[in-house]
Amino acid sequence: MDIKLLKIILDNLITPSMRDFANTPNLDKNRLRQLRHKDILDSFSPNQFLSKMNLINHVKSLNILDKESEIVIFGSWYGSILVPAFYDEVKLITCIDNDRRVILKSKNMYKDYPKVDFIEGDVFDKRIWHRFKDDKDWDLFKRCNLVINTSCEHMKSMKDWGPSPEYKTPWWKRFKNTHFAFQSNAMFDIPTHSNCVNNIEEFKKQLPENAKVLIEDEIPDERGTRFTLIGKICNE
Repeated sequence: MDIKLLKIILDNLITPSMRDFANTPNLDKNRLRQLRHKDILDSFSPNQFLSKMNLINHVKSLNILDKESEIVIFGSWYGSILVPAFYDEVKLITCIDNDRRVILKSKNMYKDYPKVDFIEGDVFDKRIWHRFKDDKDWDLFKRCNLVINTSCEHMKSMKDWGPSPEYKTPWWKRFKNTHFAFQSNAMFDIPTHSNCVNNIEEFKKQLPENAKVLIEDEIPDERGTRFTLIGKICNE
């Protein structure tokens, strides 16, 4: 476990009042606020920390990032572990999540982090890309060096991202010199999980056709195995 990284997360994101609220059983308090604080704390639970450190360490082992690199995170949640882990190593991190409350809270948490940007919306909803009206507007993805998605179980398969029949160039084909780092799991019993996989071979079948796997790994969890796939989007 990376203790230094955990300390950065605790010091920058988790306030004393947040801890007090999350750990107080007094249901007469503002219950909604209490649940939101708990949600943030859950975002760096031991299981979350273990699985994300697995991805972080594998990415760093490939030496694919530098000070000019840009990262896009699909289903970013609060970015509680990923943002602090990569922030000092790259030029920009763009977090995308469809929960407005999460985005607003994240913006506040990272208000002193100028290299973090946010997009609110569902990555599978073409309306989120209304700003990208033609090829020249897809600079975010042309510049992107790493796409991270640790929430693959919450959405359609990555191979289905982008309504390619509506665009001259399919979305995965727009990336240049880009790597991916995806995670899913076999936790079928969790209600919000809509696209779990039984094993890593099933997970591979969810990748876009131009994805080349460089690293694959499995992370034990008492609720069901987590799976990591890291590789490159090949458009050369």
